[in-house]
Amino acid sequence: MSELINNPEQRKELLKHMILQLHEGVAPQEIRKRLAELMQKIPYGEVVEVEQELINEGLPETEVLRLCDIHTEALEGNIDLTEAKIVPPGHPVDTFQKENRELEEVMKKLTELFERSGELISSIGIEAYKNNLKSLFNNLMDVDKHYRRKENLLFPFLEKYGITGPPTVMWGKHNETRGFLKSAMEALLALGSNSELLENTIDMQLQPAVKAVADMIMKEEEILFPMTMDKLTDENWYDIYRQTNEIGYCLYDPKVE
Repeated sequence: MSELINNPEQRKELLKHMILQLHEGVAPQEIRKRLAELMQKIPYGEVVEVEQELINEGLPETEVLRLCDIHTEALEGNIDLTEAKIVPPGHPVDTFQKENRELEEVMKKLTELFERSGELISSIGIEAYKNNLKSLFNNLMDVDKHYRRKENLLFPFLEKYGITGPPTVMWGKHNETRGFLKSAMEALLALGSNSELLENTIDMQLQPAVKAVADMIMKEEEILFPMTMDKLTDENWYDIYRQTNEIGYCLYDPKVE
């Protein structure tokens, strides 16, 4: 077992094999258990390399996109960040991370509203409850600026260094998340005063939208950001920093230049 843990090529081949097993329908819980048993921790860079290799070997990007949530769930808690670089204050990645903390605060408030829906509807009324949901989802939709900065400023540098698969997959997940958020807001705006219908909307549309944002934060913090800190130069990051104001920030006003 220790040989597997310490051999990067064997680790990558095993991870690739397990992702292909997910492709064939093996349950993610079983894969996660085997990852924990066989590898303990997987360096974040190897996850990116495996995704890129799978695409290079012919697994369609659409299929990698479909599997993205499943294999991320299997990897959660098994990614090794001990070699990740420290992010200095004011760095573009620091800003991305601060935005994620703000997004998490919004999601925490939404989760509390979901869990206390019956109690709150009884105490403040369904219209006030819906207005609270709408306000928080309006804040959550600000994540579009966060995603556009990644897509237009960060991803081109990754592609310059030959990392094309993961940005393509992540861009696809951005669009999925945008779709979830748009549908959630439309559902809220169309709702009447039927509390049973509201509960169904929470389960079927609102919670999936919140989960999509949370899953992307995990992919960024545990895979994307550590990898980009390794790959991009200070000059690359300064170019990103200079252009950031053109797109804007998500729920956060940077305090450090």
